[in-house]
Amino acid sequence: LSLAFRNTPREVEEGSWNLMAADNRSMHGWQSHSSVCWIGAAVVGLYTTAINEWDNKYKDVIYEITKGRDDVRDERDQLKITANNLTQEIQALQDQYVAVVASRDELQAEVNRLSLNRTDNPCHLGWKKFNKKCYYVSSNGVSKTWANSRKDCQERGADLVIITTKEELDFVKKSYSVTWIGLSRGQGGGWTWVDGTDLEGEGFWQDDEPNNADGNENCVEVSRDMAAWNDVPCSRKFSWVCEELDRVRSHSSLSSQN
Repeated sequence: LSLAFRNTPREVEEGSWNLMAADNRSMHGWQSHSSVCWIGAAVVGLYTTAINEWDNKYKDVIYEITKGRDDVRDERDQLKITANNLTQEIQALQDQYVAVVASRDELQAEVNRLSLNRTDNPCHLGWKKFNKKCYYVSSNGVSKTWANSRKDCQERGADLVIITTKEELDFVKKSYSVTWIGLSRGQGGGWTWVDGTDLEGEGFWQDDEPNNADGNENCVEVSRDMAAWNDVPCSRKFSWVCEELDRVRSHSSLSSQN
């Protein structure tokens, strides 16, 4: 037995060294494994952080895209509503236009009807028609001053006759031997018609007329025998001829345009 456990000091020293080397190798292996684990954990952490960041960015992008899509959809819906409203307004305007055109056509038809009736029966009872115009000739045996003659015409919705053509002069002169017409001397000394327009051209005066022989011959009459105009005092009394106001107004309008 003593022989079995007998070891030399060198052998003991070598054994101890071998045990220490084994322990060192074991410690070194554990440290290497631990380092690998820490590195792996760090890599996983970095990847996780990166994934989270990319996930957040992805969610942000998706949110912006979704929000933009929703905004566009809202704008599209609003445009549809606006377009529908405009369509309804256009339709309403078209309906109004059609109604206005129909009313215009009805009014034009009525005007045409009235014009036709006026052409068929243009003058009031007791008036005379000449060249599509209506005239009133004072009653036989009745005479008035120029002013009162004009007043009578105005009460009939007319005025003293305005003579612009030789044919009209011939028509008026046939009424009576002497007849008042709607021409008088104005404040400036010129001759003015009852519608306010000035006499144009030479007119249809008798020879050497107007002469203002009495010094106050400011009104004009037509003589049947002379078939021309003559200035006389307005206070004299003669027959007269009235003319419808539509013609008088028309003459005034044409004169103002000229």
